[in-house]
Amino acid sequence: MKQLITLLSIWCLCVLSVSAQDAYHSNLKSNLQSQYSVTGGDWLFYNNETEILDNTIRYGGAHSINNASNQDFASKSRMIISSAKTNPWDAGWNIRNKIAIQQGDVVLLTFYIRAVGSKGKVNFFAENASNFNKEVILTMPIDTSWKLYYIPVEMRAGYNIESLVVGFHLGFEAQTIEIGGFTAINYGKSISKSALPEQINNQFYDGWETNAPWRSVANKNIDSLRKANLTIQTRDDSGNPVANAWVEVNMLRHEFAFGSAVTADKIAGNNNQNNIYQNKIIDLDGKGHGFNWVVFENDMKWPAWEQNWFVSNAELVNAVSWLKDNGIKIRGHTLIWPGFDNMPPDIENNQNDINYIKTRINDHITEILTYPGLAGQIEEWDVLNETVTNRSLENLFRGKAGYPTGREIFTEIFQKAHEIDSTIGLYLNDYITISQQQEAGSVQYENLKSNTQELLDANSGITGLGFQCHIGGFPNGIPSVLGTLDDFYNRYGLTTKITEFDMPTFVSESTGASYLKDFLTATFSHPSVDGFLFWNFWDGSTWLNEGTNLFNRDWSMTQPGSTFVDLVFNEWWTSEGLTSDAQGNGTIRGFKGLYEISYYCGGSIVRDTLELTEDFTYTINCNQLATKLERDQQNRIKIYPNPNSGRVNIELPRKQEVDLKVFALDGSLLHQYSGTFDNYSFDLQDYTPGFYFIELKGKELDIREKLILH
Repeated sequence: MKQLITLLSIWCLCVLSVSAQDAYHSNLKSNLQSQYSVTGGDWLFYNNETEILDNTIRYGGAHSINNASNQDFASKSRMIISSAKTNPWDAGWNIRNKIAIQQGDVVLLTFYIRAVGSKGKVNFFAENASNFNKEVILTMPIDTSWKLYYIPVEMRAGYNIESLVVGFHLGFEAQTIEIGGFTAINYGKSISKSALPEQINNQFYDGWETNAPWRSVANKNIDSLRKANLTIQTRDDSGNPVANAWVEVNMLRHEFAFGSAVTADKIAGNNNQNNIYQNKIIDLDGKGHGFNWVVFENDMKWPAWEQNWFVSNAELVNAVSWLKDNGIKIRGHTLIWPGFDNMPPDIENNQNDINYIKTRINDHITEILTYPGLAGQIEEWDVLNETVTNRSLENLFRGKAGYPTGREIFTEIFQKAHEIDSTIGLYLNDYITISQQQEAGSVQYENLKSNTQELLDANSGITGLGFQCHIGGFPNGIPSVLGTLDDFYNRYGLTTKITEFDMPTFVSESTGASYLKDFLTATFSHPSVDGFLFWNFWDGSTWLNEGTNLFNRDWSMTQPGSTFVDLVFNEWWTSEGLTSDAQGNGTIRGFKGLYEISYYCGGSIVRDTLELTEDFTYTINCNQLATKLERDQQNRIKIYPNPNSGRVNIELPRKQEVDLKVFALDGSLLHQYSGTFDNYSFDLQDYTPGFYFIELKGKELDIREKLILH
């Protein structure tokens, strides 16, 4: 009995020695208290390094646990990955929670990590063990020095014991990764996420330096690719030069697509109408500058179309009509997303009936492309979305007659869309390059290239590639982004669009603003790219990225928002006047797009519009062209505020007889007044926010101005 008691005592001492809180965990809590005034919390895994390292799950590589020298932690875990895997998650290191987590709990995840020998790359993640829904995922470049990370997370869901997985995907490349000090503290709801430290080490992305070599090349390309010379010739009615004539050249819209995903329910008087949201689409800066392209985030997806997720088909048509009336072009997203989870359920239910599936696909493509109110209104479509990872259709068709790879169905889908409407752009849209930070040589990257080549070889009608850009917590290096664009353009020569751009909350506003400017500059400078679209723009309607959109929930503009507006509507915007020289000529170099030309001829203003897509000469014929001084006198007419919330004021330099009219974009007359005045006010508060035109005509007046109603 005495021997048994002694053995039990030894066993208990061993258990206690393992389970006792070690120096690393004790020091961590002390540092959090002294440096950040953070106290309390429960250990999410264990309270000592030994148990954490012993209970991690490791796969896809060789693993060892070793002592750590001269570090805050005593032990380190080493993973040797001998070669790149098909997917990053095919090699990993992770552990599950040992205490329950409630929805809304605030958890601090912390660890040290480094690469051995050369730089590496990992995904850090916390996800639901059953459905893989992510609480956080960060694609992290890893260098050869130890770095400490503090990652605070407010849990979107609750988790029973062992149902949350936290760790690393390591299969990006052949690499050796070491991890130390890995632990987590659950503070419950006793503290806010903002009170916890955040140390992500992500502000110094590759190419951030002001003297980075890519910048000078980009600026030269922007000037050569995105600008053209506009020469104005001023002539009298006999064709003789008119000197000193003043002509104003005002940009109205970029040729390059600057846009965003939107939701149809919030605009055009639909079921969730949001006047501010609608107005921001057409007026981001309060000066009437808005997006010139949009894409519907979910409303055109196949299940959403058939099941009316957020809007009816009639409401979608209504939204399309409103956008077109406001001069905004539309991308369709997406005709077919070829994974079972992203198609109507009857596709999976009838997976053994290939003819049924082909009929359903063709009927859907035909219906949406020919639907009244949509047909002819959509500029381009993401015909296929994410074919590299959504392989249900490919797998179903593989080996069937005429489908040796199964991907022949992709060609047929493109060909069907092209057959129905040969005028629309047809895109293959995917995320595995820029969003996943994968580069040439990785398995999925090369698979996307193979899919693209197959579509081209089969004369499918493909016209472009969409590069999804859900930027991770560690923003892609700018040279890497340009390298991906170069690779695909040099190989395939296809037009590309930057689609689905957003950044997560782990990117601070200041870093987000800097990165957005650099990313926009780089992509605007690339010869293959003709557009850039955010994946929504407001924190109140967004996909997993609240914090670095253009607007906060209260509609205050963020730092990235200010950066976007300044770059697109100031630095890359052309509005100026010119005075003709002795030969009756003047030239400006402007950004390509739609322009309004205005000048005074015989005391009346004359306006015309033109598309500047290449060097162009515009000729004005008038015997009485005004000089700048004469034009300034005419410009004493004031129409304000513009934009406005419904009350419009007009001031003239003196009383005169005026015929005033206000028109909607479709030309319908909304307001009319004829009389003698120098001041006049009227109300448009009952009308829908958007663009209108005001016209003033009289003996000394001939003015037509755009009004913007909030």
